Amino acid sequence: MKRTIYIAAGGSCTGLGVLGIFVPGLPTTVFLLMASYFFARSHPRAHRWLVNHPRLGPFLRQAGNREMTLQSKITSLFFMWAGISLSAWALSAKGLIGPLAIVVLGLIGSGVILFYMRTVPAD
Repeated sequence: MKRTIYIAAGGSCTGLGVLGIFVPGLPTTVFLLMASYFFARSHPRAHRWLVNHPRLGPFLRQAGNREMTLQSKITSLFFMWAGISLSAWALSAKGLIGPLAIVVLGLIGSGVILFYMRTVPAD
């Protein structure tokens, strides 16, 4: 039963990860990491397929090694702050707490991208 649930969760996370490639604001890497976790514990063949996939595998390998290319960092920060700005503006009519919280979390996320993730050359 647990194996079936993990396979279903892995498939769902893979689908959401692929969708995240095309939908702004929907994370790709997080869902692919969760899919990898579920497949590693339930379906080794699906896990190998995911890790070795020509388009999805690099996301997993880089995230697992805490690596990002400079272009990925710049793109991530640009779109992240675009979303943060839009969200903070949308919540500004409700008070100061919401926009402030969004900006603080954005600063934490930016710190992770800038200082925790190593910059590697593009392939």
